Amino acid sequence: MKEIGTFRILSIDGGGIKGLYSAVILADFERKYGKLNKYFDLICGTSTGGIIALALSAGIPATEVVNLYKEKGPLIFPYKNKLYQSLSFFKQLLFSSKYGESELKNALQDVFGEKRIRDCETNVLIPTSNITKGTPCIIKTDHSDELDRDNNHFLVDVALATAAAPTYFPIQEIATMRDADDQFADGGLFSNNPSLHGIQEAYRYFINKDGKDYKKFSLLSVSTLHQNFAFEKPLKVYNRSILLWSTKLIPLMMDLQSISTHYHIEYLNKSLNGNYLRIESEPLTVLESKLVGLDNASSKSIILLERKGHEASYKWINNPQLVQFFETNNLNMNVRGEAVGTM
Repeated sequence: MKEIGTFRILSIDGGGIKGLYSAVILADFERKYGKLNKYFDLICGTSTGGIIALALSAGIPATEVVNLYKEKGPLIFPYKNKLYQSLSFFKQLLFSSKYGESELKNALQDVFGEKRIRDCETNVLIPTSNITKGTPCIIKTDHSDELDRDNNHFLVDVALATAAAPTYFPIQEIATMRDADDQFADGGLFSNNPSLHGIQEAYRYFINKDGKDYKKFSLLSVSTLHQNFAFEKPLKVYNRSILLWSTKLIPLMMDLQSISTHYHIEYLNKSLNGNYLRIESEPLTVLESKLVGLDNASSKSIILLERKGHEASYKWINNPQLVQFFETNNLNMNVRGEAVGTM
């Protein structure tokens, strides 16, 4: 039986192909501790983290997600040479999204097939941005009588919506939405680190609620690999155009949002008396940082992301703070009373 009193949350940041780093960490944890979703009551993820979260919630092994990034990443984010990248940037700047959706959609269909939110074994929470209404949109399991909107959504559609980074991928629609004409973009526009939304979900529906045994939360948050965006001093050009900000602007905003959320939770956790562990980005040298990007799926980048993921997992895998998330008395009963099976 799961330990009574603790609502356990797994949260995974967004970050494009850098999600390979997060997926490798989770695959290493999975190899040691077994199927990950049996240890959590809720799995949250944004953008590339949303893809990982949907897979884990549906019982798909993290190793399959690692293979998706390694095998399909270079097709989703074709990286040929510097001239090709420059031409792609000007296309992104002036004409259309940098990439089409076909390769990403095909890769997601290979992993998810016809699975829907209702088929997930563990509750899932995925931030997206509803650009039709100009509001955040949290897609999640209909785990309460108050919720009856999202269970019918195909995982492929939700994954495409949360990962539709502006200027990188096309805007998305979710046909099973009640307002089927609404359109969606990357959830990383407002919640690249969805941990706070996971805590809010826990307190709104589970912690200290009638008929629920939860008294506190326990949160494991996994970062993607962060680039080094520091600008050398003194900065020569202060009035920077979109062109001069180049490809740094969107990744910088996403990383800053993730780090800011981490600081918020560290502060909140002192009064909420929860358990919080953040697997942060491994440090990068100047040369390594040049190989990392939202859409840098070159062979050198893939190798680096995988290596750094293993370095992070080996650092944490036997740490007592992490081990407590995977103790056998914390097995998830799926918050619906159904035991989740082992691998």
